[in-house]
Amino acid sequence: MKANTVIFTLFISMIAVISACNRPSADKFFQRTVLNTNILHDFAQASFTRTLTSTMGTHKGMPAGQQQNNQAQQIVEAKIAYVEQTIGRIEDMTPPDADAGAIKGKSLALYHYVLPVYKKEYMDIAVRCDKKEDVEVIEQLALAVEEKYGEGFENLYFEVLELGKAYAEKHNLNVKFGN
Repeated sequence: MKANTVIFTLFISMIAVISACNRPSADKFFQRTVLNTNILHDFAQASFTRTLTSTMGTHKGMPAGQQQNNQAQQIVEAKIAYVEQTIGRIEDMTPPDADAGAIKGKSLALYHYVLPVYKKEYMDIAVRCDKKEDVEVIEQLALAVEEKYGEGFENLYFEVLELGKAYAEKHNLNVKFGN
């Protein structure tokens, strides 16, 4: 009977340790769910389109045969990979407290909002950039993305930031938010 109690106690202790490993500190949780959204700052913005179209030119000093033909696609693929990785990491985290649950939900909603747009619309734009298609057509496609997704993105983004500000203040995290 005593052996069963010891085994049961060890089992419960292991579960507690495993759960604790998945429960980040308030700071780490904030960094992953709020601070990491900064990578999305140019979503549905002309600046991201400029980044993609800037790959259409030739680079001085590099022979034409060595030019990479899929630079814009690589930029979008990197965004997609980062978003997917971040979604997985956030989903795997256990919120450290009750306030964090709302942030986790909003942050995931934001990442899930942008992911299909990167995969479809922005990848289409990137392919067109890499094929050196007409810049005006590309800019029109990008403008359509801005008009269709810009407001929804901004709403989600600012909701995450507002929740994050309150969370950072409550947990005395040393964070400065821009205007």
